[in-house]
Amino acid sequence: MQRTERLLAITLLLQARGKMTARHLAELLGVSMRTIYRDIDALSMAHVPVSMDYGPGGGYYLLSDYHIEATAFTREEAISLVLGGMLVGNYSLFADDDALHRALLKLEATLPEEYRADVSAAQERILFDTKAWCSLPQTPAYLDIIRAALWKAQPLELLYPRRDGLGVSWRRIDPYGLVYKGLSRRQMRVGVWYLIAYCHCCQHMHPYRVGYIQDVKVLDGTVPPRPDFDLQSYWRAARQHLEQSQSLPLTLHVQAAARHHLREDGTILQEKPDGSIIVCLYMESIEAATSHVLSLGPHVRVLSPAKVQKAIVETARQIAAQYEIGEE
Repeated sequence: MQRTERLLAITLLLQARGKMTARHLAELLGVSMRTIYRDIDALSMAHVPVSMDYGPGGGYYLLSDYHIEATAFTREEAISLVLGGMLVGNYSLFADDDALHRALLKLEATLPEEYRADVSAAQERILFDTKAWCSLPQTPAYLDIIRAALWKAQPLELLYPRRDGLGVSWRRIDPYGLVYKGLSRRQMRVGVWYLIAYCHCCQHMHPYRVGYIQDVKVLDGTVPPRPDFDLQSYWRAARQHLEQSQSLPLTLHVQAAARHHLREDGTILQEKPDGSIIVCLYMESIEAATSHVLSLGPHVRVLSPAKVQKAIVETARQIAAQYEIGEE
């Protein structure tokens, strides 16, 4: 970042955030505190009214009647940029990306008052957790509908796999957050979305994997606020439970035609002369195992456990029932 751009960035940061220390400015802009001191002197010489309070709680600040008009963003651009910044982590991680750096600095300074509630909601309700575990990426079909309902505090009905793995059922939920969970995939940055919601059936908060949702209905009414609910605190506990629950061993007989569709993290137990294999995978749930096996089509057979075999049979029956054709 050139000095002129840095001087503008300091001014915009002070305008947006109020009082800031030299150390904080130096960390955000990736320079030394000595450089910040010189920049503050330069701003003062340019008649930018930077003042300073000394002692604990002190720092640099702009006089209240000073304001810079910078580039304005639309509501969607503002939210997208804020979420982009959350995904990266903090300003220091993209100090070499001047375009993104300047855009985020301008965003904080120029955000219209009517956008602030939406951006604040995005920061509180959408969390990016990029600590990877080994699983399959999903492309959620209903993410936009869910995100809109979360924004508007609208209740939902989800068609979701039963916890016993036997088919699906409708359940009414109150959405309170979305979490993007990073996954380990070779040479790719991918992940899955989880919807954090209160289930009216069991009267508990649950993480719902958005990729497993088979249908969504937006309901009338308003989701009641929960002042005691904190998304980050909830997710820390939920993530630990989910990681510990990834212990369902799934043993498959996979024909040669389906081997290239198999997950990369399986352990091959036996290779047969016809090119088929016996493989063991560790899945996080019965529904995850069922979904993966069905994605492989007729070229795979579940050897164990029996509860996954049962879930496969039940799901296949439900699918077949949708395509039954009467005799002519």
